[in-house]
Amino acid sequence: MSRLFCLLICAITFFSTGYTGFAKPQLLPGECFRQDLTELLNSLSDARLLSDFPADQEADFLVNFLHRLSIPALITNLNTATDPAAIERTNPLQVLSQQEGILYLRLDNFHQSDTKEPAVLPEEFINLQGQALIIDLRHSWGFSLAAEDGNFRFLTALKVPMLILIDSATAGTPESLVQKLQTERQVLVLGRPSTGIGGTGREIKLSSGLILRVPRITNNLLPKPLLPDVELLENPALFSSPENQLDPGSDPWCQHARDTLKVILTLEKTKTSSQPQKFE
Repeated sequence: MSRLFCLLICAITFFSTGYTGFAKPQLLPGECFRQDLTELLNSLSDARLLSDFPADQEADFLVNFLHRLSIPALITNLNTATDPAAIERTNPLQVLSQQEGILYLRLDNFHQSDTKEPAVLPEEFINLQGQALIIDLRHSWGFSLAAEDGNFRFLTALKVPMLILIDSATAGTPESLVQKLQTERQVLVLGRPSTGIGGTGREIKLSSGLILRVPRITNNLLPKPLLPDVELLENPALFSSPENQLDPGSDPWCQHARDTLKVILTLEKTKTSSQPQKFE
């Protein structure tokens, strides 16, 4: 076999199989999609086909776009896109059932600017003769670890049955608070699966001024949404109603939670009374 023929065979093999030494660097996950998307948007802009969206419409579009990619996201600097109107509450603890001592607590102080611990709540809980507690985390979002830690210390100090309400707008450190409570004690969670950011997440600031929070990847996995022990039919209009926020007794979810705690307290009393008495 001639030397020229051998060189020809080597050249054919080189170009047909590719040479790893000259291989292109491996693309990051989603790099091809990013390039296509950038090219598409630039082409649409050049063709003057893109409109200027108001901030709230752009926020909705971005969040829906990310959801189509199975990426939970939250716009944190547009209240209209993330949270119902703020409601003034004279007392964070409310009585849902005086006879059984079932109290209601709305927690929505998980924002970075709010680092105060709920120092007054333990004393209030005792004064109201609380025997069980409903914790409402619906539409509760935020990313303050200090606020999460303060709420966690208060709640773990209460040795009473607890029931937690969550919905699809529960996001951030409220999610991780529930997970920490579940590992520390027995709690019952009712509602709908949460957003799925799970903790502080990752902040993304856009040139338009919008600020997003998305999850952090851990071990190449997205955090999973918090799943309730008992799923309820979601009706955001019920919770966003100012009347229901000021009077949780008129809220069907709170009524369900209250009645569930009544059963739990009754069973606990029955169990205690059926235990044999010890005499010295």
